[in-house]
Amino acid sequence: MLLLSDTLPANTPHALVRRAWAPDALADARIGVILIGPGLGRDDAARSKLAVALASDRPLVLDGDALHLLDGRTFHDRKAPTILTPHGGEFVAAFGAWSGSKIEAARSAAASSGAVVVFKGADTVIADPDGSVVMAPHGSSWLSTAGTGDVLAGAVAALAASDSPLGTPARAAAAVWMHGAAARRLGGAFLADDLAREISVIRAAL
Repeated sequence: MLLLSDTLPANTPHALVRRAWAPDALADARIGVILIGPGLGRDDAARSKLAVALASDRPLVLDGDALHLLDGRTFHDRKAPTILTPHGGEFVAAFGAWSGSKIEAARSAAASSGAVVVFKGADTVIADPDGSVVMAPHGSSWLSTAGTGDVLAGAVAALAASDSPLGTPARAAAAVWMHGAAARRLGGAFLADDLAREISVIRAAL
């Protein structure tokens, strides 16, 4: 996995390839997927980084701040899969206010954007642009803990980059399932780091 940052954090896992941000950094042939959004910011520099990611030919997962910067962007013309992982506020930022059922809102967002939409929450909905929808099992209330959404985005990205025979919506649904299963195994009072470790345990056992 490649970590791009203006400042490279200390104590980053050695499985990550560390590289300072540069416009040509995403040309690295080792990159299997791009996850952009958590901690990105919403200034002009963030918009420039997002533009580089959007122009890439790699599978793309958009989360966090990136969802606030889309400005109506759609992904029908991207050759590689695109997955959006908004919670409620990010969904409104990306697609506007919605009414009716969450299933219909996610289905409409996926169809209009041309991306798989993982509409997060206690009742996470995974919608494909073709109109199909998967509802995730009820999660844990502790999944509202800071950082757990970032862990889900990472899990989605990891499966998107894998050699799984599953299609993109099924990979996203599998990541959501592992995320929820890890939370249920941990019980209560866990941190995002605990959740990430538990997802690794679950995936290794599959």
